[in-house]
Amino acid sequence: MTYRRGTVALIVLAVLVVPLLAQAQDESLDGLPIVAITFDRFDIFDTTDPKTDAWFYRWANALHVVSKEDFLRSMLLFKEGDLYSESAAAESARILRSLGIINPITITARRVEGGVEVTVETHDRWSLRLGGQGDVSGSRSSFGFDIEENNLLGWGKSLGVAYESDNERSGWSFQYFDPNVLNTRWRLKLEHANLSDGSRDELVIDRPFYSLATRWTWGVAAGQEDVEEHLYSESDSVVSGYRNSEIVRIWGGARLPGNSHITRRVVAGWEYRQDLYSDWQWESDGAPYPQPENLLIEGPSLAYQQISDDFVVVEGFRAWTVQEDVAMGPNFSVSTVFSTPATGGDQRRLLFDLGAHAARRKGQWLILGDAWLTGRHENTEFRNLVAGVQFGAAQLGRQGLQMRLLAETSRQLDQYRQLTLGADIGLRGWDPDYFDGTGRALLNVQWRKLLKEDVFGLFSVGVVVFGDAGATWDPRVGPDTDGIRLDAGVGLLFDLSHLSRTNLLRVDVAFPDDGSGPTITISTSTIFRLRPSGTE
Repeated sequence: MTYRRGTVALIVLAVLVVPLLAQAQDESLDGLPIVAITFDRFDIFDTTDPKTDAWFYRWANALHVVSKEDFLRSMLLFKEGDLYSESAAAESARILRSLGIINPITITARRVEGGVEVTVETHDRWSLRLGGQGDVSGSRSSFGFDIEENNLLGWGKSLGVAYESDNERSGWSFQYFDPNVLNTRWRLKLEHANLSDGSRDELVIDRPFYSLATRWTWGVAAGQEDVEEHLYSESDSVVSGYRNSEIVRIWGGARLPGNSHITRRVVAGWEYRQDLYSDWQWESDGAPYPQPENLLIEGPSLAYQQISDDFVVVEGFRAWTVQEDVAMGPNFSVSTVFSTPATGGDQRRLLFDLGAHAARRKGQWLILGDAWLTGRHENTEFRNLVAGVQFGAAQLGRQGLQMRLLAETSRQLDQYRQLTLGADIGLRGWDPDYFDGTGRALLNVQWRKLLKEDVFGLFSVGVVVFGDAGATWDPRVGPDTDGIRLDAGVGLLFDLSHLSRTNLLRVDVAFPDDGSGPTITISTSTIFRLRPSGTE
């Protein structure tokens, strides 16, 4: 009797499960021909929604040109007649999101007669920036005004003119960027800045590795910068001097054959770079400061990249409502330049830049890790060597904890560089560049909660409570932290996904452990950055 019952159970299980397995296999669309691609293109605001049907939203939509279908098609990795690939669809969505002008993006497919129909749904973001901007971090502030369109006539091109002023310099700048020249895979970037202490120019023309499957890349870049540099102590400039830099790079590269889930690339080229320094002095009395070493670098370059085809789309990471692509890795990169007098350099040098990244998602937790090593080898020793690691963890969603641990150390750091701590790096109770050092460590812990989503259909707002701990060591131009310094504070976080390419605006009020009073920071930066400023 027991045997019969077991047999009947197996038969019933087979009848139920086998059709489900067959259906799941049948629903796989990979490898079927794409017979049609349709686009559902949405403007910034949905004026059919009573929440966003007022004159202001209609006026904003009227000023904005929705992304052109031809432009969107040119950015996709597939076309009608190709065989459908779910991974190619996911990467196409990542490419469009990376432009910063469209979010969210959804690419779906369904079976139709003769193959697959793909639907691309895009939601434009406000791309015209017209007016003023400002940033406050303790006693330091910056301001500016600009006219910039980041989705010119719906073709994804960026054109802008801006005036900016901060504690170091002020000036006008012009920039143009085309991610897809004439609907090809070539890119063009132009920038010119006329500054109060010099100028800056940049030209880049390249055909990048626009996808993981791209086989080739070529490019050329040239630029110059002539500016006055500063070293800081207690947020004040204490040393200044001039730097004139010129750079020309030419490169070409190829994707190596191998595993389709791991992309390996090699890029080779030629690089010329010259850095000249002059008139470095202490600002207090005009006494000479040790002059940074002039560099003349020219020679072959070689780089290697390894990228895992493992990405996740998350929400509630840095901002609350925007889609963000996170590379899970592990990913690695190594780039080198070999310069000798025989190739045009002033002496024998090897420049290097190594990086590694990995991330994991455990339920609602996102865990990230990065490491880097940069510098050069010359005269039998390493110079300007900076090694760093950064670990982060964040609870995704409307509320949760976020943490970051950063540590950097250096060896024979060039005279024009320093590794400071202050509000600009994440020690929010002190002004930017407050503590000097040639090494630093920092811990950030914060809890945040979304208070109100889609206020007037424009932004979302939340609250954050945080604490920071940091230290610097081996200073050269000012005091270090003299141990570990602490701060704690509260703030507001604004999700600006509808209004700007900038996803987040934070307003922090932090109290340092020395009782000196609060430091207020208004900034669009986040604690989750690949590398802190000043380490590249």
